[in-house]
Amino acid sequence: WARVLFVLPAFEVRGGRVPGSKAELLRLWGAGEARPFYGALCPRCQAPTDFGRWRALAPVARPRSFLQYGFNRISQACELHVAGFRFAVLDGAFVAHRGFKEPGAFHRGREAELGRNRRRFRAFRQQLRLRYPGS
Repeated sequence: WARVLFVLPAFEVRGGRVPGSKAELLRLWGAGEARPFYGALCPRCQAPTDFGRWRALAPVARPRSFLQYGFNRISQACELHVAGFRFAVLDGAFVAHRGFKEPGAFHRGREAELGRNRRRFRAFRQQLRLRYPGS
């Protein structure tokens, strides 16, 4: 287990209170009041989490949920993967973001920012190839 990372499935919750349990989150998801994080903007970004599999796992006791927004950590995940870490999705834990992300709801300049970050990420991948040549 020394090189295993535990993944918390990330969700968006439409307004109101952030769910306090997996059962409560599943009820909200079933009612359309919660969905996988970036579900409308970039479904493939969170696809490795395998939400369908997670949804079917029995909930277990867990600590209090984390709250609100976190930046997408694809660069960290990429480097950890090529460094040989394994990812394990936890069955009874999750994080939720208050509010749904919708196309067109971001600040002006978002597309230009994404373009710059996309170019930076391509350069970062090249650096990873040099740093981890056997991966």
